[in-house]
Amino acid sequence: MGMNSQPNGIATFGPFRLSPVARVIERDGVPLALGDRALDILIALVAHPGEIVSHRDLTARVWRDLVVSPGTLRVHMSALRKALGDGKGGARYIENVTGQGYCFVAQVTHESQGATPTAVLAEFPDVAHRRLLPPPKPAGMVGREQIVHTIGEDVIAERFITIIGPGGMGKTTVAIAVAHELLDEFAGVVCFVDIGAVADAKLVAATIAASLGLSVQTADATPALIEYLRTLRMLLVVDNCEHVIDAVATLLETIFREAPGVHILATSREALRVEGEHVYWLPALACPTPESSLKAVDVLQFPAVQLFMERAAASGHRFALDDDNAPIVAGICGRLEGIALAIELAAGRAGSHGIAATADLLNKNLGLDWHGRRTALPRHQTLRALLDWSYGLLPEAEQLALRRLSVLVGAFTLEAASAIVHGGRTDAAAMLNTLDALVAKSLMSAQVGDDGSERYRLLETTRIYAREKLQESGDANLAARRHAEHFAMLLDSLHGGQIDLEYTGRAHKLREHLGNVRAALEWCFSTDDKATMAPLAVDLAAAAAPVFFELSLLSEAYKWSAAGLEALDANTRGGRREMLLQSTWAISSMWMRGNTEDVLTAIARGMQLAHPENEPSHRLRMLATRHLFFTRIANFRGALAAAKEWEVTARQVGDVSCLAISDLMQGVARHFRGNQVAARRHFDAGFGQAGERNLQLCGNDHRVRGLIVQSRALWLAGLPERAMDTARRAVTTALKSGKPLDTCFALLFTIPVYLWCGEWDATQDVLEQLVNHTHWPVLKPFHSSAAAMQGALRIGRKDIEQGTAMIQEAQQRVQSERQNVIGTSIACWMAEGLAAAGRAEEALVVIQNARRDAVRRAEAVQLPELLRLQAHVLFSMSETNAPQVMRLLDRSRRIARRQSALSWELRSSLDLARLHARQNDPVAAGQLLETTYGRFTEGFATHDLQAAAQLLRELDPLASRAAG
Repeated sequence: MGMNSQPNGIATFGPFRLSPVARVIERDGVPLALGDRALDILIALVAHPGEIVSHRDLTARVWRDLVVSPGTLRVHMSALRKALGDGKGGARYIENVTGQGYCFVAQVTHESQGATPTAVLAEFPDVAHRRLLPPPKPAGMVGREQIVHTIGEDVIAERFITIIGPGGMGKTTVAIAVAHELLDEFAGVVCFVDIGAVADAKLVAATIAASLGLSVQTADATPALIEYLRTLRMLLVVDNCEHVIDAVATLLETIFREAPGVHILATSREALRVEGEHVYWLPALACPTPESSLKAVDVLQFPAVQLFMERAAASGHRFALDDDNAPIVAGICGRLEGIALAIELAAGRAGSHGIAATADLLNKNLGLDWHGRRTALPRHQTLRALLDWSYGLLPEAEQLALRRLSVLVGAFTLEAASAIVHGGRTDAAAMLNTLDALVAKSLMSAQVGDDGSERYRLLETTRIYAREKLQESGDANLAARRHAEHFAMLLDSLHGGQIDLEYTGRAHKLREHLGNVRAALEWCFSTDDKATMAPLAVDLAAAAAPVFFELSLLSEAYKWSAAGLEALDANTRGGRREMLLQSTWAISSMWMRGNTEDVLTAIARGMQLAHPENEPSHRLRMLATRHLFFTRIANFRGALAAAKEWEVTARQVGDVSCLAISDLMQGVARHFRGNQVAARRHFDAGFGQAGERNLQLCGNDHRVRGLIVQSRALWLAGLPERAMDTARRAVTTALKSGKPLDTCFALLFTIPVYLWCGEWDATQDVLEQLVNHTHWPVLKPFHSSAAAMQGALRIGRKDIEQGTAMIQEAQQRVQSERQNVIGTSIACWMAEGLAAAGRAEEALVVIQNARRDAVRRAEAVQLPELLRLQAHVLFSMSETNAPQVMRLLDRSRRIARRQSALSWELRSSLDLARLHARQNDPVAAGQLLETTYGRFTEGFATHDLQAAAQLLRELDPLASRAAG
């Protein structure tokens, strides 16, 4: 026979009363303890009294899809008979029909469902004198102790608390823990009711009544339940309310209002929104963030990691968390966003796969189908089952919204949601209602952004699940295209055709959207329909690449500007989009690949597209890029020309900040060309005009660049203390700007100032800051320059052989990368090292080549030093070269004086004084050196000035004896 028919109402037989709906059986009004399987067997047999129910039908009814042996049925049947007292005192209830099945033989009466609400099968149980124990206290609960205590206090104070949170967050675990904490407070009268198995909302009241041991004969158990609870003081815990939320909300509101001694604790994925309810949003378990320390001792402080470690050990994977595997575990917990169930499932996987393999598997599919404990509820067996449960409760419109919103990454706005779900063709109020509904059902979170507007976000597990549903729906390409179109428009609106001095600030406002921008770019450039999507791809790349660069995301700026240029066609080539792509590719390529000819070609193309009349901001951007490029390849004529052209365009624009940048750019060029008076005049004018104005453009803070070169000019002017102060200010300014490129640039190019001052410890400190900077690995073209400076430091500390070798190796890379701006300094350091190592002829070749290159580049700034070093090397080769040496030193001093480079003049004067002293002319030596030394007003503790002072002290008695 079939087993689909159900008993009608409450069944009575002998002294027993059976409520199949409430799953309660009583003997003489007292609840009878009966196992779930035995109760299922009894309900099945009582539904068909006098009929034979086959072994197969009983097994199918009780064990459903599980395969069990015939012996299992016999064991549970024996327990049922024993509990009923079958056979005692002549009572017969169940007969075994050999070879066929079982038959319920007692007289059964099905009582009417239409009795009055107060008709009850038994006296109300004396709840006050017995303990209604909740489920066992959760073992190994992690990171929730304070929350449990807080909720317990709130339950006592407010009477009605609902714990809200997404599925798998641990709401039930916390609720059970709260129930145990409050057992003594309520004298053991704590009733825990799991509503999760109730499919019919009409049975909510009956289920709660049955859990209290209350048997009601009516269709609506609410009046009898309220009457029963009215005089009691107890804690009622109602778990998993979301799927019958309206019925639960109505009932619990009535209990709250009519039974003042009953305190209620509910769990749900959305608030009940009724009188008296106070909501407690259960947060995810705290887990390490990208900014956290990933040392094992620090990672273990996070509850999510503690839970993972405990569950991994329970699954058989016992390991000590150390500094090597701590980042992997932290990454797993962060990827799962602190969701307790997800972490437990992942930790269980570690038992069979290990930590690294589990992390790899997680990155591929987020473990939606990983299985948990066999004893867990079906919807808690896997993340997919959990999400299936939530998704199935949504109305169709919310399901559609959830699916399409899955293309969004991270936080998003109402406008983004509307554009993607409805193509922007729905009013904001309707979209807002949908988002609020998804937030209320814990499928999405909401928070206020920096601009005061709402931001929404899907949990990653929910997003991955919804993305699968989107693929199944056939709407994936539609949603992806809308997503790309929306963010292309958003980015374009950022600059509206202008990338000016305010662009950096506007770009930073888009940082929260970068995840979506990346996703949109990946889709545009990977879709099968590339021809159709090409215009959108170019639009998006042209709008996004400058943003990436302004945010110091060099590799992405380079990647997407290159992709955009490759995707240009006849319809998109030649306009503003190409201009943006060319300029961004040029500047990002310059930083990442070095100063190649194709960079100059891109700059020229960008200049061609940036017309002075209608594209002044873009022309300024291209001129800034050209000035930087020419400076870096040491084409200082070109750099000065670019600076002067900038000034013309800046005057057309009429912006004070642009005019200030013009002075700073000219100051840089004139410094390297050897005109230190003009350079300092431009720096003073530029900084005077700038004040506190923003000078960031084209990925560079021109204030930082100006300070770096100004510090060099100050040292040359004989102001070493001010020079080092300015160098430190350049680094501080770069750090305040928050732009890693500027910080690395400032650290690297202020090092020569410390080397010139002989400040070896300060040089070492700056080098360590540089190489330890998180952005340093990206800036590969500058690694060789840093290595050369490290070599110069070693030479300064008298590690001649190692220092010289480092510089020689670095010089080859510097030349191949065309980092010529540092080339003359490297030549000076190398010549000094080679000479100290006794390799004078090699040193002379280096100097001669450097002098030739300096003339070709119009780089006069270090010509006095090159002449001095040439003189030094020649004298070391033979003292017979003294006349030539003196001529070179005199020339060096004259050029230095003409450049107002007092520090170079001092070095040459120092060498010339030593030569005079060797020629037994201490008076001439002292007079010559004193004339230069006496013009200094500061820096007397620096290397060169100390050497000069020492020589003057040595010369003084010699001069006195010579005079006597």
